[in-house]
Amino acid sequence: MMKTALCDMLGIKYPIIQAAMGPLNTKKLATAVSNAGGMGTLSIYHMTAEPSYAYKVYSDNIKYITENSRNNFACNMPIGAQIGERAVKTTDAYLKAVVDARKDPKVAKRLRLLITSAGNPERYLEIINKERKNGMLHFHVVGSVRQAKKIESMGLDGVIASGFEMGGHTHRPPNVIHTFVLVPSVVDAVKIPVIASGGVCDAKTYVASLAMGAIGAQMATRFIATQECDFHDNYKQTVIDCKEYGDTLCPGAYSYLRVIKTEGALKAIEMELSGKYSHEQMVDIADEKMIIAEQDGDVVKGECPAGQCSSRVNDKPTVKEIIEKIMKESEKIIGNLVKLKSK
Repeated sequence: MMKTALCDMLGIKYPIIQAAMGPLNTKKLATAVSNAGGMGTLSIYHMTAEPSYAYKVYSDNIKYITENSRNNFACNMPIGAQIGERAVKTTDAYLKAVVDARKDPKVAKRLRLLITSAGNPERYLEIINKERKNGMLHFHVVGSVRQAKKIESMGLDGVIASGFEMGGHTHRPPNVIHTFVLVPSVVDAVKIPVIASGGVCDAKTYVASLAMGAIGAQMATRFIATQECDFHDNYKQTVIDCKEYGDTLCPGAYSYLRVIKTEGALKAIEMELSGKYSHEQMVDIADEKMIIAEQDGDVVKGECPAGQCSSRVNDKPTVKEIIEKIMKESEKIIGNLVKLKSK
């Protein structure tokens, strides 16, 4: 079994974190990942949902995973304020759901990690740090060395370095850095643990993550095309059918979204370029398009966030099969590399 420092930090068997994919539901997927020995992550339901409803949905999802898995898990919160005051209130509700759930000692023991993303977590640190004193860790997703250093200065437990090829909310062009450059640069720049993200989908990319100095990997796109993923089968098949150049960037809440090219995505790009819609309106449109793809299977009018590694996803196995295959093949790859040295 391949074990890294991330396993001990999070109390997991394998050093793989399933990335959140809000506003799309991942309670079943997160449960399956945790049951398979990785770290499952619950996504938020909606970026601007009515706060009381956001609180209820997140609380229900936390209850679901605690009842259907005995292993540790994570929660994610995008915390960018650029959408406006309504998004801030919704984020507050999600955080309250996490804090209230952890009042139960059994939940606190297993809700081991909070991942923040898409903004500056500083305004939430006082609340989060109280939970950290009670055993919860706090990682933040970064897209540059500058951001990683800032997070380290705030005293967080680790950073998830996500390259531009990632799916969903990604870097804002032209300020983009790809995973193969970002991860080793962040590893060299900070002393806190680094997890690699963006394009990781199999043993080759997982081993590359470790070679670049990361203590584990975060994956999302590969987990979409699994039997347990909550998403509609049409969405899963769209990922499987995606080939090279099959992705594009379209308007998102916090930055651009990397999605698979669909009529819905191209229409969203056209709408943004028209200048007729406010950012707040485009956020609502993006949420609606993603949700109809995930829940209703409308992958024509909808949007399907996914990374560039979609072109390397060709089947729909179980989550356990994916993780165990990555671990088994990684050991073989590393063994072959060791043989090169002996020659």
